[in-house]
Amino acid sequence: MDVSIIVLTWEDFDRTNGCVRSLPAGAEIVVVDNGSATEISAALRAMCDETGARYVRSETNLGYAKGMNLGVRHSTRSRVILSNNDIVVRPGAIEELMARLDDPAVGAAFPKVLDATGKDQTAAGRFLTVGAGLGHATGLSLLFPRLRIVSTPEHGDWLSGPFVAIRRQVLDEIGGVDESSFFYSEDLRLCWAVRQLGLRLAYVPESVVTHEDDASAKRRWAVEEISRRQTREFIRASRELAGWRGSIACSAYTLGVLLRAAVGGGSARRAVARGAIEGMTAR
Repeated sequence: MDVSIIVLTWEDFDRTNGCVRSLPAGAEIVVVDNGSATEISAALRAMCDETGARYVRSETNLGYAKGMNLGVRHSTRSRVILSNNDIVVRPGAIEELMARLDDPAVGAAFPKVLDATGKDQTAAGRFLTVGAGLGHATGLSLLFPRLRIVSTPEHGDWLSGPFVAIRRQVLDEIGGVDESSFFYSEDLRLCWAVRQLGLRLAYVPESVVTHEDDASAKRRWAVEEISRRQTREFIRASRELAGWRGSIACSAYTLGVLLRAAVGGGSARRAVARGAIEGMTAR
């Protein structure tokens, strides 16, 4: 099977073990240990020896993008899958993704993502445009769905990427995974870069994986902190990628977020508001 699967892990043997053992025989598997403690590192190395996966260790936590790029550099095949360690792959899922990449117009392929209960959690969205920002600020997005930043996977400008397949040639052309962020927004940035090449994103519902959402983040941060960081990186990426239009769109969107936090209150909305403000100034 002409695919290298990069599994990025940090301080988590059990989920990584489950992920690797769900992957098909014939795939090249590269496990990137992003600075785990000695005991977990030893367990991961032993599991890789047993399963035939390649073990690659970083002595420090490089974050998502740098960790994935490290794994890609240790892989050899013409197609690459970037995988979170809290993924379990259903039979046939990878073959379906590979088939979609046979289409030269497709730059990246994404599976259907289910949670542990079987609920569809495939996440997708639209790039933050001036119209969407103003719609959020004025409340018009409640009336006009096209002004919303959320989307169905079939019509999304970007899809969440806990498990994404991409041709190595395309990954090389976009310069690998964008390392601008330590954690969060990498999928939005990757989808933006792929689309800038004139290529499509393919949502492949016949390919199914299960995912424990934010498993690593939840060990470090509360839900409000995760919301703050996600919002910050979404705003920062949207502002940086789209130039002056992105700055206008993000300013309008942030205004809407602040208004909602002032009216509705609550810790979650306040966290999102803090994240939006940080995203407007972060470098």
